[in-house]
Amino acid sequence: MRYNRRLAILTFIFHLTFTIHAQHQISAIMEGFPSVMDKPNKQDHPNAKVLGPGFFNHLPPLREQYSSVVNQFVGTHDGNLYTRGLNSETYTWSLPPEEGLYWHIDNVLWSPNGQYIVAKQIDDRGVPEILLTDDAEVSTPKKYSRAGQSIPKHIFYIIEQKTGHQLKIELQQGLPYVHVLEWNKKGDRIFIVAADRLMKVVHLQSVDVKTGKVTTILTERASTYVLGLELLQGYSSALQNNNLAVFLDDKFTWWSERSGYKQIYLYDYKGNLLRPLTSFTENGIVEYIDHIDKEGGWIYFLAHSNSARPYDLQLFKTNLNKPEIIKVIDTPGLMELQVPNDSDTLWVLRSQLPRTLQIDRYSSQGKYYDTAWRGNFSDISEDHFNYEYVTSKAADNKTELQALILKPTQFDSTKKYPVVEYIYGGNFLNVVAHHLLEPQLWEMNELAQAGFIAVFIDGRGTPGRGKKFRDFSYGKFGQVELEDHIAVLKKLAQDRSYMNLEQLGVIGHSWGGYFALRALLDAPDFYKAGHINAPALEPSEFRVAIEPFMGCFPQDCPELYKKSSVLTKLGKLKAPLMIVHGTNDDDVPIDDSYKLVSLLDQRNYQNYEFVSYKGIDHVVMRNPEWLPSMISFFKKHMK
Repeated sequence: MRYNRRLAILTFIFHLTFTIHAQHQISAIMEGFPSVMDKPNKQDHPNAKVLGPGFFNHLPPLREQYSSVVNQFVGTHDGNLYTRGLNSETYTWSLPPEEGLYWHIDNVLWSPNGQYIVAKQIDDRGVPEILLTDDAEVSTPKKYSRAGQSIPKHIFYIIEQKTGHQLKIELQQGLPYVHVLEWNKKGDRIFIVAADRLMKVVHLQSVDVKTGKVTTILTERASTYVLGLELLQGYSSALQNNNLAVFLDDKFTWWSERSGYKQIYLYDYKGNLLRPLTSFTENGIVEYIDHIDKEGGWIYFLAHSNSARPYDLQLFKTNLNKPEIIKVIDTPGLMELQVPNDSDTLWVLRSQLPRTLQIDRYSSQGKYYDTAWRGNFSDISEDHFNYEYVTSKAADNKTELQALILKPTQFDSTKKYPVVEYIYGGNFLNVVAHHLLEPQLWEMNELAQAGFIAVFIDGRGTPGRGKKFRDFSYGKFGQVELEDHIAVLKKLAQDRSYMNLEQLGVIGHSWGGYFALRALLDAPDFYKAGHINAPALEPSEFRVAIEPFMGCFPQDCPELYKKSSVLTKLGKLKAPLMIVHGTNDDDVPIDDSYKLVSLLDQRNYQNYEFVSYKGIDHVVMRNPEWLPSMISFFKKHMK
């Protein structure tokens, strides 16, 4: 599941999730990309040892964390926590965990003075296991929590760097999702965020380093959920990167959707609201804080302020000392900001179709200086992407939705083309690409060049348009989203005679695989072929990520989850179906696809193909066979 728009994450995702063909293209385009745009973690160090895989196999590996103040690494080995010197292989100390538990490096944070480390032990003894198989056919068990099942318990400690003495943090009961955000400047307090499992209540809390006692500073509540995916275990870096809170000397910022749209608020450390720092009427919907100028007293943030182009980003800054919001940059394709060495020069990454990927430099007042870098598009023709952005009405005939159409380069408007929709449908991801670092853009463009029309639609229930828009599907996952997709496709075809909806296919990955299969079952006379990849299939058996979006656990509301079921609807399936899954997928286990195949066989349904990629993780598109196989499938069944 992709969830973070930060440049580092985008770049990582691009290289890890793109097909081999697209990787070659983008590698050439990004030739000479300036290292100044990197935003390294202050605890990173080139000599840090790799400790193990990331939270998922398809994410970056976990490494030792470094303190430049004391020149020490902290790491884990065989469940123990250790420190070692910069140029030493000998442990300064090594701490064993409590019996049955283990130390974990995720969310470890050094204090600014290097005197303390905050780290956690994990108790996952009650968590079920899945079986993963690598490319050597070696099977390994891994803990995995499905909806309603037990999740790991995280127990946090404050450890003295010199002695290894540890103090347990007195966490509040009933709040299993706990993330360390930051230390205060003095190094005597730690700021954490803690949430209940359904994420209806989120607390910002302060931890006293001397006693381990926790004090709640503020509490955020919602009738649906607060934040969502980023509060799950393993996502601490997302909260830190997106600056959920920015801690200053005598005040802090906090972003919230309490108004219906994400905005930034200023508080004192007693939890008193001082004032809103942003306003929907002035800056639209805040996307995230991108830079903090503590000396100048400014917060730079990206926001969606153009109602006519609701997914475009503009750069604003807000004054920490007085009510003042200034639009700094409003240029097409704005993606990311970097301010090297806290200078006055803003480095802005821009990207848009068909051939824009560049870094522009501006003053802090928004005056354009120059373009520091441009992507190398010598191998990408002007018409490589034959595209059209479209606005169309949702099923309610009121809400404006955005869609993207990709056509063949040698497009002939007098011909009829089969259509394939790329769908995701989940509450935390858009599919309409607005820049060139979107994997599905390149993959589906290859399909378009094979003689298809590819369509992307961001319907209600997806992010970027405010809480009401995103909460459209709350508690009704899979039950209401498709009506928008069907309505938009029909309206697009009314004005585009070249779109042959009699030959309409659908493709999706992960939760998108669920929606692609659901489309075949709920609208079997509309969608005629489906290609599902690493598909999550039955919401009651999804990973725990589904819980806040349903608002309950399967054991407490079985009828609600039953309405979201697809496996109970397989009798409606009549379209050709391709199922692709990796044997080493620890995000959506291949067992889910095995179950689907078994149920299809029980029904004697033969119009399907199942391909398992040995040793491949959740991102099956990285297999060199995937792209030509996907195109061949749609050619076989739709041309």
